[in-house]
This record gives sequence, structure tokens and C-alpha cells, in this order.
Amino acid sequence: MTIFRHFLLAAGSVLLGIPATAQSATTDLQGFSSQRIQHQKTLGLTLGGYALANIAVGSIAAGQTSGETKYFHRMNVYWNLVNLGIAGAGLLSSRRSQKGNETLGDAVRKHETMKQILLLNTGLDVAYVIGGAYLRERAETRPDQADQLRGYGKSIMVQGGFLLAFDLVNYLIFKKRGDKQERLLLSSGPSGVGLIWPIR
Repeated sequence: MTIFRHFLLAAGSVLLGIPATAQSATTDLQGFSSQRIQHQKTLGLTLGGYALANIAVGSIAAGQTSGETKYFHRMNVYWNLVNLGIAGAGLLSSRRSQKGNETLGDAVRKHETMKQILLLNTGLDVAYVIGGAYLRERAETRPDQADQLRGYGKSIMVQGGFLLAFDLVNYLIFKKRGDKQERLLLSSGPSGVGLIWPIR
């Protein structure tokens, strides 16, 4: 009787669990996609806000200062015009994304691509900081351009340092939060149905 009862419970669980599990997998996929799209929007808004603040402050300060400080603020403006363009492109991309139309393969590919972009950016950010330090070093051998080289170098180091922290933190967030969801989605069976039979 006990074995027969276990069999009926298992069969009933499988039959009743198919639509519920399939619906749960769809909901999880939508949540996975939605979270990535929302994170991309946050990235764009944060970078855009940072860029606008730097452009505003740099534009005013460059006209009211001289020497190395003037060039520092001027480079901040140039650098953040590029940041603003990148933020705008990211926001447009996130607006075009439609979480309801993504397959599991699409969602995983976009998640992995986002992580690769952020990781590649952290490498570029390190190069920016080193490039800024190189410009400051060159100022010692170019006294006629010392203020410009020091100001530009200092600005590039500051901007590169910010971007390094920004990209690295966001990569770690994507990895920690998204990879866990990704593993759960990929571990589902092809039909989204699993059977657990307790052995006593």
C-alpha cells in the first residue's frame, strides 16, 4: 500500500506540475531578462548623470581658471561628452530590448555579452589611468606644454579611475546576481519537469 501510495503521489505531482513548472520557468526567464534590462538602464542613467555633471562643472571651471587646472577641466568636458554618447546609446539599446520576446538562448547570450563588455572596459580603464600617468610624466620633458600635459593627464587618471570602479562594480553585480539566475534557468529539464523520489 505504501509503494502504491508513493506511486500515485509521484504521478499526480508530475501531471499537475507540468503547467505550473512551465509557467514558473517562463516567469523566471522574464525576471532574468527584466533584471538585465533594468540594470542596463541604471548603468546608462548613472553614467549619463555623471557625464552631465562633469560637463557642467568643467565648462564653468575651465573659463574661470588657468594653467594646469584649466586643462584638467577642459579634458573633463571632452571625456564626458564621449561618456554621454555611450550612456545615450546604452539607454536606447535597453529601450529597444523586449523581455517578453527573448528566448532563453537570447537572454543568456545578452547576459554573457554584457559581462564581457564590462570586463573588457575594466581593462581599458586601467589603460586610461596608465595613459594619464604617462602624460603627467611627459610634462617633465616638455616644459612648453607642461600645464596642458599635467592637466590632461590628471583628468584622464581621475576619469579612468572612476570608470574602472564603475565597470568593475557593475561586472561583479551582473556576475553575482545574474549568473545565479542563469544557472537555475539552464538547470531546468527540456520540458521544465523534474521528479524527486525520496528513498527511505
